[in-house]
Amino acid sequence: MKLSRPAAIALNIYALTLAFFLIWPLFQIVLNSFTTDIDFPPSNWSLDSFRNVLWSGFFQSLIYSLELGLAVTALLIFICLPAAYVMERRRFRGRALLSVLIFVPIIFPVVIYSSAVSVYIFMFYSQWRGAFWLVTLVMAMWPIPLAIRSIQSSLANVDPIYEEAALILGASPLLTFFKITLPLIAPGVITAAMIGFTAAATNFVVPQIVGSNIMPVSVYIFGDISKIGFVPWVSVEVLVMQLVVLGIVQILYFVFRKQMRGIFV
Repeated sequence: MKLSRPAAIALNIYALTLAFFLIWPLFQIVLNSFTTDIDFPPSNWSLDSFRNVLWSGFFQSLIYSLELGLAVTALLIFICLPAAYVMERRRFRGRALLSVLIFVPIIFPVVIYSSAVSVYIFMFYSQWRGAFWLVTLVMAMWPIPLAIRSIQSSLANVDPIYEEAALILGASPLLTFFKITLPLIAPGVITAAMIGFTAAATNFVVPQIVGSNIMPVSVYIFGDISKIGFVPWVSVEVLVMQLVVLGIVQILYFVFRKQMRGIFV
């Protein structure tokens, strides 16, 4: 359907306005990182904020967050890849209900199930509180629906005839999956990995409620804001966190850009 000129102009203005509101916070963080105040427009340009950051503690928290991101990503792929395959390729009783229940972690806020897990652990297994594996497990709950849907959409676009042909030629089901199916659904798997890594590496709610033996970078930044307020060198911490996390996601994209071509190009 071809839009009229006024409608097209209005739609473009709406899209640009939405993009502006999405980009503006990051733009403000960049500006505040290179000033000695948090005014707009900045009046005192300086690199003093970079010298005020306690880099040793910050990098320790950042590395821990990246480790959480990698662990959650691995756990998500381990859980969601077979689940998505079964839901897309198999027909069984209760399949429709399972497809709905998959979205429960998104329907309920993260704070609800994080609090439920925290209370249970506190009552019965207090020695587990703050354990790396526990934080990883709770963090992985929220991205599960998005990861499964991402992989499932890739599976829906792959004709099962390729798998059937491989099986007819004598390949085992496991070999068929890893040699035929997995390369074809790589875009969905990589997208699921990006979602899981980004959500975990920048997560604040789960470590704050469940507890963590080492502060993730988001909790570390929140602690600085709670102590001294939002000052320019806190902007530096936020900027570095965003650059590192987004940089890793971009590296993942460029490494697998051939497989991702069907999604972004």
